[in-house]
Amino acid sequence: MTADVVVILPYVENRVLLQLRDFNAGIVFPGMWGFFGGTVEAGEAPKDSAIRELVEEIEYRPAEMRLLETEVVTELDNLVSHSFFCALTAPLEKLVLHEGLDYGLYTLDEVLSGQLHSRKLNKPMPVIPVSYVPRAVRKLMARLGVIR
Repeated sequence: MTADVVVILPYVENRVLLQLRDFNAGIVFPGMWGFFGGTVEAGEAPKDSAIRELVEEIEYRPAEMRLLETEVVTELDNLVSHSFFCALTAPLEKLVLHEGLDYGLYTLDEVLSGQLHSRKLNKPMPVIPVSYVPRAVRKLMARLGVIR
């Protein structure tokens, strides 16, 4: 049985908020930049899961959460990913990071570089090396009219 997860892409203009994952043993892609999100719990709608995950991870409750796409990610053992996006209207300083090492706003070009600078660690750290990550950011930017 494949797992269902949600990923959330909060955005401001042409930048998306990403999370630098912890170095904890047992998590996938430790110490790499990726999306906020998590597993859809039993009986939970993916959209409700997306909102819950944002509140749990950064104490942010968006005014609106919209579906970007649902995709089977073959690179990740056929994981079913429900991608959502929302405007980030709170200043970064108001977010409270409960999961991960750092967070930051990045453009598609920065994500495509494969390395993003961590303010807290004061060094570049790798983006999760799965094509799904830049593809989702590209789809979001296209939906927002930032790119064609």
